[in-house]
Amino acid sequence: MTRGKLIESLEGLSEFTPGSVHEVVSECDIGFEDLKEWIDYHYPVSDSYGRKMVHDGGFFEVMVMCWRPGDYSAIHDHGKAEFGAVKIFGDAEHATFELNRQKLTTISREMVEAGTTLKVTPSLIHQMGNPGESNFFSLHVYGNVDLEGGVTSEARIFDYSRNELLFVDGGVFYLLPESEIVHREELPEADQATRSRDLIEAAKRAKAMGNNPEYKRLMNEISSD
Repeated sequence: MTRGKLIESLEGLSEFTPGSVHEVVSECDIGFEDLKEWIDYHYPVSDSYGRKMVHDGGFFEVMVMCWRPGDYSAIHDHGKAEFGAVKIFGDAEHATFELNRQKLTTISREMVEAGTTLKVTPSLIHQMGNPGESNFFSLHVYGNVDLEGGVTSEARIFDYSRNELLFVDGGVFYLLPESEIVHREELPEADQATRSRDLIEAAKRAKAMGNNPEYKRLMNEISSD
């Protein structure tokens, strides 16, 4: 299936739900040749992964994201998106979380194989990353039929390195600059495993960026937990 056929299949859906969109993306045989224009591993180290728009359909967006070894998204949801799917073209680590009574806990953390398609629901809080030694890319579809444009706007980042719940309209990266943060709210408490892992990923990103003061601060916080 070419990129155009994927978009036609999405536009032709009679009902947009996480299930129907997941089915289209899961069954499509789109691959590297169809998406190579957007596959680019030469993004800034300050970005936790690469992120390029393939198609803006108004009420849905198609994006390609690229993952170098060690790349991880922050823990996040998808803002105003009401449906979506993520098809992975490599071996990725995927974690899911539950927010219950203002406490965030890790539900699962596992490796998913190339070709897997993940369903995106409004309640999904998750994290993706590349713990391996090879690059890979992923195809993302997000949408909201009642909202034109910015369908993933106001995504929440659960940032335990800052102890703040961040709202963003772009990439859900670690150590975002102030200019990328729309607003903040009080961060829910997290269980020890969730908080510790988040601090470790933030420290790894700080080290990759050459931000030694932040790296040392985070390592001190990790050792004192």
